[in-house]
Amino acid sequence: MSLTLAHPSSCLLFIVLLFSGHPSADATFIPGIRNAAARMLNRARKAKQAREFLYTHNIARAASGVPPLRWDKGLARFADKWAKQRKSDCSMLHSGGPYGENIFWYRENSMWSLGKVVKRWSEERFNYDSKTNTCASGKMCGHYTQIVWRSTTAVGCARAKCSNNRGYLVVCEYNPIGNYEGESPFDRIQ
Repeated sequence: MSLTLAHPSSCLLFIVLLFSGHPSADATFIPGIRNAAARMLNRARKAKQAREFLYTHNIARAASGVPPLRWDKGLARFADKWAKQRKSDCSMLHSGGPYGENIFWYRENSMWSLGKVVKRWSEERFNYDSKTNTCASGKMCGHYTQIVWRSTTAVGCARAKCSNNRGYLVVCEYNPIGNYEGESPFDRIQ
């Protein structure tokens, strides 16, 4: 059976019907249909998250005059794998991987959307002095500079729920990596 549902509300309707408990025409449940519906719902959720992450990144990049990023599923898988590895302790440790990386943690009862996380990183622009290529004393600006790094072309992000109600960990991976010591995020590559 092949089914293509173009609109997210079509997917939701399909899932509601699947989980409504109505048997098929011959009074038996279709084997595996619940698993297929769960996978479809998960894919739709991840696609929505990807759009929110990408949109907010590209708003920040447009405001800084750099080209937009594209979504990279491989980077998103890397981010997801790292976030899941950290979910037991919810530590904001960097993966040490081959990509640029931003990490954010928030409490479970906080009202953080994925876009709001990226917006928080991009607010570090107020701590960045482009004339001296430095952060204000005692302030962070590296999350912002990674978001707007001119040579970075792709991003992939993930969120994982931490164990024992410790909150959520958000990880974004950037390729090519940015934040090279002594270089401005706005310098053109020669």
